[in-house]
Amino acid sequence: MSTLPLLRLGGFRHVYRLLQGPPRHSSGVPATTESPNAISVPLPIDRVRQRNFDLLLETLSSNGNPSRVWANYTNLITFLGYERLPLEIHQQVLRKCTPSSRLLRASAARRLFAGNVPRIPHVYEGRFQAVIRNIRASGAQPTLDDYSFILEQFAAVGHHFGAIHVYRELTSLGIVPRTKTFGLCLQAVAHRLTLPVHPRDKVQRIAVTRRMVSDLVSAMKSFNIPFTSVNLDLTMRILKETTDMQGFELLMKWGYGIDLANPDCPPLEYLQSTDADAVKPTFQQFSTAALNMTIDTLGRLKNISRMVQAFEVLTTPLSTRHSSVSYDEDEDEDYGGPRETIGFTRPSASPNTTTYNILIRHISQAGHAVFARHYLLQAMELERQVMLRLKRDIGRLPLEEVPSPHFAINRGTLLSVFGESNRDKNVGLMRWLHSKFYRILSMKRGALRFFMHYRMARVRKRLWPYEDPSTFNATGFELPSRVTNGAAQKEPLLPTKFTTIAERWKAPNDVGAVFDVDVDDESAPPPTPTKSFDLDLHIGVLKRDVAEIEALYAHVETILARTTQRMKERLERRVWRGKDIYLRTEGDMRQRVRVSAEKWKQIAGFRKGRRQKKGSQRPGMVEHGDQQKTR
Repeated sequence: MSTLPLLRLGGFRHVYRLLQGPPRHSSGVPATTESPNAISVPLPIDRVRQRNFDLLLETLSSNGNPSRVWANYTNLITFLGYERLPLEIHQQVLRKCTPSSRLLRASAARRLFAGNVPRIPHVYEGRFQAVIRNIRASGAQPTLDDYSFILEQFAAVGHHFGAIHVYRELTSLGIVPRTKTFGLCLQAVAHRLTLPVHPRDKVQRIAVTRRMVSDLVSAMKSFNIPFTSVNLDLTMRILKETTDMQGFELLMKWGYGIDLANPDCPPLEYLQSTDADAVKPTFQQFSTAALNMTIDTLGRLKNISRMVQAFEVLTTPLSTRHSSVSYDEDEDEDYGGPRETIGFTRPSASPNTTTYNILIRHISQAGHAVFARHYLLQAMELERQVMLRLKRDIGRLPLEEVPSPHFAINRGTLLSVFGESNRDKNVGLMRWLHSKFYRILSMKRGALRFFMHYRMARVRKRLWPYEDPSTFNATGFELPSRVTNGAAQKEPLLPTKFTTIAERWKAPNDVGAVFDVDVDDESAPPPTPTKSFDLDLHIGVLKRDVAEIEALYAHVETILARTTQRMKERLERRVWRGKDIYLRTEGDMRQRVRVSAEKWKQIAGFRKGRRQKKGSQRPGMVEHGDQQKTR
C-alpha cells in the first residue's frame, strides 16, 4: 500500500496528515496489489494540493500580502474537497488575510477625507465570515480570541452592526465574553458616532446606538462583569453623544456610585448591600475628567438644575466615612435608630479651568444670567486663591516640588457670559462684565510681572560668577561682583540652554479620541501623577491669556457702546411719540412714566448745542465717549 505525503506545518511541533482515508487512483487505472518495496507515485491532484499548501505556508510564515494569503487559502480550500485543514491554519489565515487595525483605520480616514464612503464598512468582512464558516464546517469551534480579533477590526472602522452580530454569535456558541469583548464592542459604537452621517439618518443612528449600549450594559450585568475604567469611559462618551438621560444616570450610579437624583447620598443599591455576606459593588475613581464629562452631559441634556447640583456636591470633598444617617419611614427612632453607612467613600474631584468653562457655557446658553454672574465671581476668587497658594509654595519649596496649578480664568470663561448678555441684549450684565475686566487683567498682569521677576532672579542666581560683566549688562541684567579680600573673583560661565514655549510644550491629546484607551487593561487605573510647576510654560500661558482677554475687553467695550446707544435710540423714539418708559429714578419701578424731551436729554446724557455734521445721526445723539451712565 502506498504511503501518503506528509505536510509539515511551519511553526508547529507535530506533523499533520493532510489527506484522510485510502489513496485515490486516477480513473481508468485498476487498483493492483503493490509489493512492499514498490515506490508510490503521488497523483496529480495530490501534487496540486501539496503545492497550494506549501504556498500558503510560505505566505503565512513570511507575513506576505493579505490578498496573496487569501488567494492561496481559497485555492487550497478549492482543491481540498472533503479533507480538513488544521484549526491553527484557519486561525493564522484569519489574522493575516487583512491589514492591521492601525493601517485599516488610517486608510478608512483617508477615504472619508476624499469623500469616498464605502458601501461596506469593512472591506474584508466577507473573508472573516468565510474563515469562521470553514472552521465550524470542519467540526471545530472558533475561540474567543478569534472573535476578539474580528471585533478589533470592526472597531477600527466603526462597524457597530458587525460588532454586535459577532457578539451575538459568540454568545450563541456558549462562549463567555470577557471585559475586552465588551470594550471592543463599545469602542466600535463610540467610533461610529464620530463618523459623518446624513442628517436624515442621525435620529435613527442615535436610537440604534442607545439600544446597542443598553443591550451591552445589560449583558455585562447578566455575566457579572464589572465596569473597568476604560469601558466606563467609552460608555460615558457614547451616552453623552446620544443624550440618554436614563442610561447616563444608571451608569453614574453603577460606575461611580453617584445617584444624580441625590448626589450627596450613596446609591440605594449600596445601602441595601449592608449585610456581611452581600457583595458590595466596586466603583471607579471619580476624577476631574469624569467630573467634566458629567457636567458636559447634563448641560447637553438641558438639565441645568441637576447640573448645578452635581457641580456643587461633587466638587466638595467630604469625609471618607459616610456620616449622614438614614431613617426608615415605617420605624420609630427608638427601634434601631439611625443607620450609618460605613465604608462608603463620597466621590469628589477638584474642578479645573475646563470645568468652569463648561459649566458657565451651558448656564449662559440656557439664559441663566444670575448663575453666570455667580460662577464667574466664584472663578475669580478661586483664581486668586490658586495664585496665592502658588506664590507661597514657590517661596518655601524647590521649584521641582511645586505642584502645577490647574485653574486660571481665560478667554473662554468670559466669552460665554458676554455671549449671553449680547444675545438677550442684557445691558446690565454686559456692563457688569465690562467692569470686571480691569480686576482680572490687573491680577494677571501682576502675576506675569511676579513670575518674570522670579525667573530673572533664578537666572541671576545661576549665572552669579560671570566672566564678562559688560556682556551681561547689555542684556538688561546687573549683577554685583563677588569680592573676596578686595579683589573680584571671576569664574567661567556655565552654558545654559533656553528653550521656547513651543519647544517645551506639547499639545494635549484629544479627550474625545476613542482609540486612546487600552481595552486589554482590566486593572484599576493608577493615580494621576502630580505635575510639577513649569515656570516657562506658566509665563507663556499668562502672556497668552493677557493678550486674549485684552482683545476681548476691547470687543466688549465696542459692543457695549453700540448696545447702549441703540437702547437710547429706542427709548428716545418712545419719548418723542409721547409714550411712557420705565425709569429707575422716577416713581415706582413697576410702572411706566412719561418724561419730556428735555428731561430725557439730561437722563441720557446728551450734550447741548452740539453741531451735527452732514450725514451724521439725529440731534441729541452722541458717541460713547460723551455719554454718561444710563439708569
